[in-house]
Amino acid sequence: MDPLIFIIGYITPYIAFFILILGLLYRVARWLSIPVPFRLPVAPAPITYTGVLKRMSLDFFAFRSLLKGNKKLWIGGYVFHVALAITLLSHIINVYFHELWAVIGYGWYEAVLYSGIFFLAALSFLLVRRIVLPNVRYISKLSDYIILILLITIVFLGVYMRSFGLVDVASVSEYMYSLLKFNPIPPPDNIWFLTHYVLAQIFFIYIPFSKVSHLIGWILSTTRNMRNITRWRRHVNPWDYPIEVITWDEYYQKFKDELEAIGPRGERR
Repeated sequence: MDPLIFIIGYITPYIAFFILILGLLYRVARWLSIPVPFRLPVAPAPITYTGVLKRMSLDFFAFRSLLKGNKKLWIGGYVFHVALAITLLSHIINVYFHELWAVIGYGWYEAVLYSGIFFLAALSFLLVRRIVLPNVRYISKLSDYIILILLITIVFLGVYMRSFGLVDVASVSEYMYSLLKFNPIPPPDNIWFLTHYVLAQIFFIYIPFSKVSHLIGWILSTTRNMRNITRWRRHVNPWDYPIEVITWDEYYQKFKDELEAIGPRGERR
C-alpha cells in the first residue's frame, strides 16, 4: 500500500476526530470556567426560562439578530448555514444510513445536490463580500480568507463528484464503517474523493482553534441565556472574596489618636 494512502486512510482520520472532540471539550470547559460577575443579558431580555428558550430558538433557527442588523448578510449567512446543515445530514445518511433514502424518497437524494450548489454560492458571496467591502476587509484576518477558501474547495469537490458520479458511495460507506469499528480498510482509490477527504480532515482539525466553533460559544453566551431578573434576585459575583468589615466605632477606636488630631470624633476643625 502507498504510504501516503495509509496515512490518509488509517491514521489522520483518527487524529482529526480526536483533535476535534478534545479541542471542543477544552473550549467548552474553558468557557464554562469563566466567572460571570453580573447579569448582562442583551435587552430586551426575557424574565422566564420559557422566554429565554423562545428567544434563543428564534435566533438559532431564524438568525433574528442578524436579520435586524444586516439583511444582505442575513441572506448569505442563512443560506450558508442551512446548506451546511443539509450537507452534514446528507453525508451522515449517505455514509451510514444509505437505506433511509428509500424511505425518505430518492427525489430528496437528488435535491441535496442543489443544496450543495447553494452552499457554494453562499460561500462565494461571503468571500467576495470580505474582499470588496472596505469596512469588512479592514477587520478581516488571513484566517478568515483561508477558512472560506478551504470550505469553497471542499464543497466544490463534493458537488463536482456528485454531479458527474465520480465516486462510489457504497465503497465510501464501507470504508467509513470500518473506521467506526476501528478496523479500517483501504479507502477508495479515487483522487477526487481523497482530496475532498483530506481537506475535510484539515477543516475538522481547524474547527476547535477558530471562530467556526461560534455556535457553542453562542449557546453558552450569558448575553443570550440569562434571564433579566436583576431587580428581584441578587447575582453573586464569583470574583468577590471575603473582606474584613468594621464599624465606624471600631475604626475610630483603632485610629483614635490620628482622628482626634484632625478634630473631635475625626471631624475637621
